[in-house]
Amino acid sequence: MAQLTVIVQLTVDTEQAPTMAARLVETLRTAVDLPIDRMVVDGGHVPRQRALPSAKLRIQPEARRVLVRDTPIDLTRLEFDLLLFLCLNPGRVHRRSTLLAEVWGVAEHLGSRTVDVHVRRLRGKIGPGFDPITTVRGVGYLVDRDAGFLIESV
Repeated sequence: MAQLTVIVQLTVDTEQAPTMAARLVETLRTAVDLPIDRMVVDGGHVPRQRALPSAKLRIQPEARRVLVRDTPIDLTRLEFDLLLFLCLNPGRVHRRSTLLAEVWGVAEHLGSRTVDVHVRRLRGKIGPGFDPITTVRGVGYLVDRDAGFLIESV
């Protein structure tokens, strides 16, 4: 005798999940035409939706959208890319030359003021009372892992 394990994973609305699981189990039982005592179903598990951590700043990379306290802010392409790079690589100080290479895509030094100006504009758009970007004088910039940001994925 052989044992067959079938795993089905679907993405559905949370409210639909229990009904959908029950319908799939019943359909499978009917389709394989096995007596109930020969079929073990572990289909009652519906994962709970994870609550998103409280985040003052949410970045939606696929939509290239940033929300501060649930309000969208308008960023230029470079401002968005700079913020995303810093938040994807938190807890590290990033030198201005590294940021120029990674965000601007230039190997030569445009001058550290370019990065400084973009960070200043970014801070202005994020607004007062919340600044996830820390300046490390004479070196560069960093975003702390606990700075209150969330990068959302689809």
